[in-house]
Amino acid sequence: MYSYLLDKEKLKCCYQCGKCSSGCDINRLDGSFQPHRLLHLIGMGATDKVLKIDSLWKCTTCFTCSERCPQGVKITEILWLTRAFAFKSGCIPELAVIQRDTLLKSGRLMPVDNKKREKAGLPAITEESDVAAQIFKIAEEKEQIL
Repeated sequence: MYSYLLDKEKLKCCYQCGKCSSGCDINRLDGSFQPHRLLHLIGMGATDKVLKIDSLWKCTTCFTCSERCPQGVKITEILWLTRAFAFKSGCIPELAVIQRDTLLKSGRLMPVDNKKREKAGLPAITEESDVAAQIFKIAEEKEQIL
């Protein structure tokens, strides 16, 4: 799976120091998300196991882990590619499916709640988004969308 996605030699540079996990904001909130452990599983070729781990989807792609890595392993990119592969393999959490469908429909990750916006004194937002439709059309033509 990873042979065409990842630089295995760079992945082998990870010596499991845990610096990526110790600096991760998501790890502070939820100890089950440990980037160094995910890298270990990826490096070991435990494809089926990695694709089914819910914490894989908790990464916010802030790049803190990559910046902290003393070996220069591009952790964020590896996790992103792993999620992309999981998506293409059908190993997708329900929330990600809902977000994808909402994004494709409206151009937004979250549905608009105009009642809450009104309470906050904000103007209503229409669901129609011609700009989003144009962007997705171009992306599909260039095969850049999952």
